[in-house]
Amino acid sequence: MKTQLSLIRFFIVVGLSISCQAQTTLFNQGIDGGAFFIPMNDATHPCISEFEYQLLDQEVHENLSRLSLAVHSKNIESTTFIWPLQAATGFNQCNFHFIGAYVDQNTAATAIQDFNCETNTYDGHQGTDIAIWPYGFYKMDNSQVEVIAAAAGTIIQRADGNFDRNCATNSLTANSIIIQHADGSQALYWHMKKNSVTAKTVGQTVVAGEYLGVVGSSGSSTGPHLHFEVRSGSTSATYKDPFSGSCNLLNANSWWVAQKPHTDPAIMKVSVNTTDIAMASCPTSDIPTESDTFLVPFQGVGLAAGYAKFYIFLREIPASTNIAMRILNPNGTVYSSWNYTITTFYKTSYWGFSKVLPTTDGVYTFEANYNGVICSRNFTITHVLGEVNPTFEKSITLYPNPVSDIFTLQADGLANGDYVVVLSNALGQIVREERLDVTTHQIQKTYYLDDVRTGIYFLTLSHSGSKTTRLIVKN
Repeated sequence: MKTQLSLIRFFIVVGLSISCQAQTTLFNQGIDGGAFFIPMNDATHPCISEFEYQLLDQEVHENLSRLSLAVHSKNIESTTFIWPLQAATGFNQCNFHFIGAYVDQNTAATAIQDFNCETNTYDGHQGTDIAIWPYGFYKMDNSQVEVIAAAAGTIIQRADGNFDRNCATNSLTANSIIIQHADGSQALYWHMKKNSVTAKTVGQTVVAGEYLGVVGSSGSSTGPHLHFEVRSGSTSATYKDPFSGSCNLLNANSWWVAQKPHTDPAIMKVSVNTTDIAMASCPTSDIPTESDTFLVPFQGVGLAAGYAKFYIFLREIPASTNIAMRILNPNGTVYSSWNYTITTFYKTSYWGFSKVLPTTDGVYTFEANYNGVICSRNFTITHVLGEVNPTFEKSITLYPNPVSDIFTLQADGLANGDYVVVLSNALGQIVREERLDVTTHQIQKTYYLDDVRTGIYFLTLSHSGSKTTRLIVKN
């Protein structure tokens, strides 16, 4: 007990003095951010090399022969596609992808053109690169964005177990799936996460929307993205563009059930952060500084006392566009509001605003509004560790506490349903997050802390708008 009290006193002292070790944005109450450049494959770093296409064509030919599947091509394709990405169960983000490159429609060696007569492609590109953002490798590591079958068909190629943290051109093999559809057309899914590819094998069938893998960065890749390629036949030479447009010279009609716009402006994510964000470079996984609970009085690194950072992450927002932001009180009234005008078009950008936190306990909402579409995130203000709007019938037990490497979460008498367990550090940074489906009115779960530093941590269990927070001391 003496050790625990000493550590808590140490935490309080550090919390009061942490601004002395601040970043260069010390006491920044302004704005930071701007364009975020994400390296993408290009003509000198293609997703699939000519040699690899040759190997794929041979593998597909052999598999089709072995499976006695017909090899043919139709002038008018009957297959239509749903979008090949989906959020994993429990992952919530307003938007999580952008198009890094469309199919190159111009066959000249030094000229490029996409289906919409623009230049979002690279020379010789035969597919659509769909990248995930922000925190691409964090999303990959936590399997947050899944690849699904865009149409039903038969698996005619499969590869898994290959390294998935590539950052540049190479000759390594990607984790992949190729599916042949009923009309003989094919779809190639490339760059998936190691050991995430469906256990189904060549010759087995899938339905539209079925899980295929997780977006990764295997093969010749500059970061986590899906290279989605469509073919009317069984060789790479028959590639098509699933998007219809005035400059699509490969096929007249769209292959999509509902085609997305060429430029698709949106707010991708909003977050409330304990300090400035620091996005990692490939292949390092990001460590988000966001939090959904703030213990008052709050002191964030590099911020004035009582301030937090409110971030918005944007995709393809037009220049001169106004983004309206506000923080809502628990009763829905406005605590504070502000606007920011995006002066330049960026494919992806982020903007952070230092704003003073509320000091009255409760669940607040940070929201950003673009063109009438709102993206929001809830966060809790509390003065004490304990229950906020308690609905849990019995108290939660954590043992042992203080903890060395392992502790157990025990909770009984719970209402069945979906629960979220969040472990955060003393600065409010999320260390781990997990969703639990409670069906027996209780939780008994063991957690390992052998990979985290000694110090103060908070474990929060939430369900249906109610939450309980407990302090953990890691020795």
